[in-house]
Amino acid sequence: MCGRYALTMEPEALYGTFDAEPDEHAGGASGLYGGDPVRPRYNIAPTLTVPVVRLEPRVAPEDAARQIEPMRWGLVPSWAKDLSVGNRMFNARVESLGAKAAFRTALIKRRCLIPASGYYEWRVLGDETVRGRRRPVKQAYYLTPQDGSVMAFAGLWEYWRPAGAESGQGVVSMTIITAPAVGAMREIHERMPLVLPASEWAAWLDPRVDPAPMLGPPPDELVAAIERRPVGPQVGNVANDDPGLIAQVAQLTEPVEQPTLL
Repeated sequence: MCGRYALTMEPEALYGTFDAEPDEHAGGASGLYGGDPVRPRYNIAPTLTVPVVRLEPRVAPEDAARQIEPMRWGLVPSWAKDLSVGNRMFNARVESLGAKAAFRTALIKRRCLIPASGYYEWRVLGDETVRGRRRPVKQAYYLTPQDGSVMAFAGLWEYWRPAGAESGQGVVSMTIITAPAVGAMREIHERMPLVLPASEWAAWLDPRVDPAPMLGPPPDELVAAIERRPVGPQVGNVANDDPGLIAQVAQLTEPVEQPTLL
């Protein structure tokens, strides 16, 4: 799964990297985080509003410009009764995209890219006993390109409008596609975001292109270029959001179970 990530790029760099333009209807560059201050983000969690790359909607694909649009993380299907449905739909498993109604049409018509400087994952090292209770021991990792470049997660987006609301009062939301982890990523977690190389960005955004060839494992060289950096447990608290979250720390060791004295 992917439940936390970071995005530290300035808006100008973001637009340039993705050859995209601001969506002035959504506040332009100052509205990338839905009205919150535009600044580096080190602990992005589901339900937050974040910058997402998509083709300009309601325009023929061949004429549509790439736009960076603020979207709520957690896809809310158009048929949902309320916004809270999206709280648990922040990831979409690649294996079930064609089977789930919430994702099936979006896979064909509404694909997007989620820019990220890196993402967090937790590796379970074992269990320990604290005050007579068993609990897992986890090491947090920050997974980020070794060269400092940006990642682009494959995603889907949707437009939802509550019953009785007028046009323009809806919510644009997205989900990050996850796939089985490959290469060294499997040592940390069994799943990972579907990271797309820059050579596939245009095809992924274009609804005229069959997405199937892009749903396979990412290239080996892309995965090999991802740094696996152990970081502190503070990222587990969404209230924390500062550069210290991505600072490397000493890696935890696997817990050793102490013998019970009878």
